[in-house]
Amino acid sequence: MRGRRSTPPRLRPAALVPALATLCAAAALAAAAAALAVATAGCGAGAPAPAQSGVAHYANAGYHFSLDVDRHLTEWRSATAANGAAFEVAFVDATGARAGARHLDALTVSVVDTGTSPTSDEAAQLTASLRTLGTAMVAKMGSDAQAGDSSQVTVNGQEGVVVPFGVTVSGQRLIGWLYLFAAGGHIYALTASARSDHWSADSPLFVQAIDSFRIG
Repeated sequence: MRGRRSTPPRLRPAALVPALATLCAAAALAAAAAALAVATAGCGAGAPAPAQSGVAHYANAGYHFSLDVDRHLTEWRSATAANGAAFEVAFVDATGARAGARHLDALTVSVVDTGTSPTSDEAAQLTASLRTLGTAMVAKMGSDAQAGDSSQVTVNGQEGVVVPFGVTVSGQRLIGWLYLFAAGGHIYALTASARSDHWSADSPLFVQAIDSFRIG
């Protein structure tokens, strides 16, 4: 995969940006970003099932995506998607860091309906628009959120962007990646985060899952 780094680069403060000029659903995306607050957004109270060995294939027919996830990351669904997302699923390290009932070491896939696909003219501006959106989403993660330099990526033929970030949640410093892809009238946001001292253990699991991500 092009554009990903195993260690996020030097971070810079994230700044709020205007709504995207392309993609008529920009307002809805901004609303979804407003409380996304890292990968733990969909992880509520309770305990996931114990982790198992091997790799599990996850496929969502309704939103046309799939990925392969190490069974150490346990699938975790909230009753309803949060923050304006149409759908949300998390894969959490149940043995990892927590803040109360929230799992901090996790990979979350959120889907936002845009109601439209970019036109051929807009497609040329799509990468820039996703970079803008990613920076805005990181800025909304917390008062001290920092975004690294965004990069263009291609995952299994799907072009998108990745924004590395850092943010403090309940006194614990998290680092991670925010991936954004636009396809078929949807924005797919993959947010991988872990407490800084857990990153070296969890990031290879995130890489494996993200590398397998497919739309369609």
